[in-house]
Amino acid sequence: MFLELVDSLRCVRSHEDSWLVARADELVARHIVSGELGCPVCGARYPVSEGVVDFREGAARGAGDDVEDSSTRVELSSTPDDLALRAAALLGLVEPGGIVVLAGEWSAAANEVLEMVGEIQLLALDYVPRLESGGALSLARIADVLPLAAGSVRGIALDAAHATPSLLAGAVRALAPQGRLIAPASALLPQALMELARDDEHWVATVAAQSNVSAPVSIGVRRSP
Repeated sequence: MFLELVDSLRCVRSHEDSWLVARADELVARHIVSGELGCPVCGARYPVSEGVVDFREGAARGAGDDVEDSSTRVELSSTPDDLALRAAALLGLVEPGGIVVLAGEWSAAANEVLEMVGEIQLLALDYVPRLESGGALSLARIADVLPLAAGSVRGIALDAAHATPSLLAGAVRALAPQGRLIAPASALLPQALMELARDDEHWVATVAAQSNVSAPVSIGVRRSP
């Protein structure tokens, strides 16, 4: 878990918004390898082990249940390269900077997105096997609450397992102005968002004001030959 990313994380329990206090037992290249994140309001403690922070004990279990077992059974609908191309295009990752969140299946494209887009911080939630925390990549396990500060993220991609009403609402809250959210086409579009594009697989929407958003279009991501 990248140390600077902790500033954008929040306790998942129901109380006033609060930052988390980091304790690093082992710190390597500004990544917390082992330690703990603690909430000064409610006393919740979130362990960090092998660079991964576990938020599941702070809320009811949900999308992140038994992620170590379930993640090995993920069947990717696209190759990591295609997922990365789609994520970068739909989230508008043209300029560097900011935090991008990829949940579940989308996390398979984490390293490829980082190669395509410079100078971003990427948080992979309930990630696929073989990802390792380090550099610009941080890893976390969650239940059904998104542990992110309001207005802290430029883009979020949720797969079908993570497009729950709770996580969708958390994503809307976490998006910065003009930030974008990708979700499965079957997921209900939150009222606070304006749809930008849609196809049979996904929709992408933004928190920008309606006056700044054109009518929705069908998605067509060009793939390299």
